[in-house]
Amino acid sequence: MARWDQILSLPVQNPSNLEFSATELVWSKVEGWRDTIDRVALIPFARVDDFVRGESANKDCPTRFHVEARRKRPPESAYKVKVDGILEYILYWCSFGPDDHRKGGIVRPSRSTYVPKRKPAGRPNTKRGCTCHFIVKRLIAEPSVALVIYNQDKHIDKKGSPCHGPQDKKAEGTRAMYAPYISEDLRLRVLSLLYVGVSVETIMQRHNESVEKQGGPSNRDDLLTHRYVRRQELIIRRSTYELDADDATSTSMWVESHPSFVFFYEEFNDTDPFIIGLQTEWQLQQLIRFGNRSLLACDSRFGTNKLKYPIHSLIVFNSDKKAIPVAWIVGSKCSSLKMHRWMRALYNRVRTKDPSWKLAGFILDDPSVDVFTLRDVFQCTVLVSFWRVRHAWHRNMVKKCLDIRTRAQVSERLGKAVHSLCCGQGSMDLFQSVMDDFHHASDFMDYFKATWYPRLGVWINVLKKLPLASLETSAAMEFYHNQLKIRLLNEDNSDVYQRADWLVDKLGTKVHSYFWLDEYSDKDNFSRYWKDEWASGLTSWRKALQIPDSDVIVEGTYAKVTDQVDQSKSYIVRNPGSEYGTCDCSWATMGNLCEHVLKVIKLYRDRGSTGPSISFTQFNKALMDMLRCPPHDSLIRDHGVSLALFVQTQLSSLISPESRQAATSLSKRQKVDHGLDSGALSIAGHGAQLSGLLNYPAASNNNHRDPDSDNFTALDAMQAVQLSPPGPLFPVDEICAGDLPSANDGDNFLIDPGPDHEEEPTYTNSAAAINSLEDIDQDKSLQEVLMDVESLLKQSPFPAPKSTDQENINLG
Repeated sequence: MARWDQILSLPVQNPSNLEFSATELVWSKVEGWRDTIDRVALIPFARVDDFVRGESANKDCPTRFHVEARRKRPPESAYKVKVDGILEYILYWCSFGPDDHRKGGIVRPSRSTYVPKRKPAGRPNTKRGCTCHFIVKRLIAEPSVALVIYNQDKHIDKKGSPCHGPQDKKAEGTRAMYAPYISEDLRLRVLSLLYVGVSVETIMQRHNESVEKQGGPSNRDDLLTHRYVRRQELIIRRSTYELDADDATSTSMWVESHPSFVFFYEEFNDTDPFIIGLQTEWQLQQLIRFGNRSLLACDSRFGTNKLKYPIHSLIVFNSDKKAIPVAWIVGSKCSSLKMHRWMRALYNRVRTKDPSWKLAGFILDDPSVDVFTLRDVFQCTVLVSFWRVRHAWHRNMVKKCLDIRTRAQVSERLGKAVHSLCCGQGSMDLFQSVMDDFHHASDFMDYFKATWYPRLGVWINVLKKLPLASLETSAAMEFYHNQLKIRLLNEDNSDVYQRADWLVDKLGTKVHSYFWLDEYSDKDNFSRYWKDEWASGLTSWRKALQIPDSDVIVEGTYAKVTDQVDQSKSYIVRNPGSEYGTCDCSWATMGNLCEHVLKVIKLYRDRGSTGPSISFTQFNKALMDMLRCPPHDSLIRDHGVSLALFVQTQLSSLISPESRQAATSLSKRQKVDHGLDSGALSIAGHGAQLSGLLNYPAASNNNHRDPDSDNFTALDAMQAVQLSPPGPLFPVDEICAGDLPSANDGDNFLIDPGPDHEEEPTYTNSAAAINSLEDIDQDKSLQEVLMDVESLLKQSPFPAPKSTDQENINLG
């Protein structure tokens, strides 16, 4: 086999780690230049930087690789597509080589003018003759693939001796023992602290204190110098966003100087809108870490009242369920076509980094967004968040409706109208009756009729078709929106709000630094230097969980919640137990969901004084609809069973092993009399219980079978639809949502049953058909949880299927 045929026949290796090294690749030996044997491997060209970072993080010999030589074919030059043609050639060399500036070392003739410094061993870029290097070639035949040639993989000099790192005894006491440069994490930490206003002296003081605590330097980061931090501070101070007087030219120059920050860019022109997608490497890592098998939410049209170019934020939720922005899209307008393009670019970028990445659900807050585009790109379910509308209603209600009781009554009626719409009932008449009954609140009703009444038609359609995001999600998105407003819109000169170059520069530098520090584990060391825009804290939902039940007193039609800081102060919550309750605290008067309202809701649900949330009600309806599928459609039934199995796994992870054993013994007693063999499940009657589903035995055979066969099990259905359950459970309130299309929503069909098949309501392929389990207490045992869910299903308000046959429905 010819050399290039042998190379191109090699598999393209793409490890799932964010960074990977040579030890994680399988290397092949092929015939090289001048009758040598090259050690080669193929990786995606977009992941070359990940390979370089992985090789630099060598524990036995930490280093950094720099580009020693580069050749790139000009994009405008003509060339033939040939097998051995090269688009780009990059030579990466260990930063401790190739020259040797030690005493008696060899310096290449081209570097003969080099003048040794007084203390070369103390310089970060000291050359010690390391021969470790590798070559990356981008081929014309496969532009998306990088050919890596790695023959010299040992960090030794030309004599064959270790020249840096712990194995080099002469490197002890110098920076060559660790690495030539500080780590990327420390560099980001220094830059972020400088951007938010922490002084150089404070950064170095805290750094030196931490090094002394651990007993001296143990890595290269411990050798951080005052000179380096001061140099970074000067660079930040002298930098400017206005690279040109023309905004379009200045923005293009910024994009050229920050290529790694931009994943999509459309320049200013007369026909197409201006759009730029920003995402740093850290944001990409957070998207992969917290977005995989989980939720991705969109905060759209931020700053429409002040900014010339509004911002679309894509956010994920970390382990504390706080929102982290993983991408910003800035543009004059986002048409459906353009939205599809930047979404596709973002999705491709994530999948290039992690091919196994899969989204469980996408939360949108704009009813005009093309849902089909979202489903086509991310291949996931779609939810809708109503927090933005609720926020506007409550904020204006406080301003325009001064009577507290009337305000509470209007809010309660609006909440009931939204609840009815989410359950598939009601129409525009619900809001019309609110305006008729509260005509005496003329100021607010005039605002509602002028601003929202024309838009309600679109919202009604969306609320009826898509599941609603839970309260914890709304609280997190609301908190993020407020933080972005504080950290971005704080300029003295309001003229900069009209420039795109200022916006992209501040998002990529200062605002990014604030959110990076939110995830910084040692940020409390700098708490005394926090400013209002730096301090973040907990979301309202998390604060509500910390309020004890004893601090809530219910008195008739309202509840009193004691302030957690000042015990002598209390807040009045009206419409207690309702998601549209009102409170007189400062956070609620700005239209936000406060911890006092959320605490009262949780307390009422624990006591059974109010019904489940809209999200949980929609989940019950989805589950019941799945159970009522016709007997001939086994795939949909087994898909529903597999979802219930996933619920069992998630609930089991919240309880102790003792409770799980008790639940197992309970499940054995609750098994139905027939239908459990061969992976089939029979449930008596149309009011099937979730506890019966949770007892469904997983099949032991992983082979795919025909969906029409009688032995097609839930595990087979899971494999057939490629069901991928999400990762960490969104505790108490948020898991991942399934899509709840109506019976007429033909675009949501999971499979095509054929032209002779009767149309039935079916469901999209999602990670799980659950959005919220906020009504289930984490402290309960699985047995108690099953009983709670079982009772909820018994009380389901949805009608039974129209069938005279009351025999057992066989779901096998």
